[in-house]
Amino acid sequence: MTERDALRDEIYHLAAAAEADPATTSNLKSLAVQLWANFNEFAVEDLEDILRDEWRTRGLPFNDNAEL
Repeated sequence: MTERDALRDEIYHLAAAAEADPATTSNLKSLAVQLWANFNEFAVEDLEDILRDEWRTRGLPFNDNAEL
């Protein structure tokens, strides 16, 4: 499994958790920074874009204008 595959898998699990409780996982910048700690091959902005795409796919609310 590549780091990109592992990242996609982690984001899939985060999105599944967000479906169960959107209020606790709606801050994309915070999630991107948390992911960056484990997947530092990617920029925070790249991670945020991937998260946003997964959230949109699931029709979940997100806040990409939150302060870090």
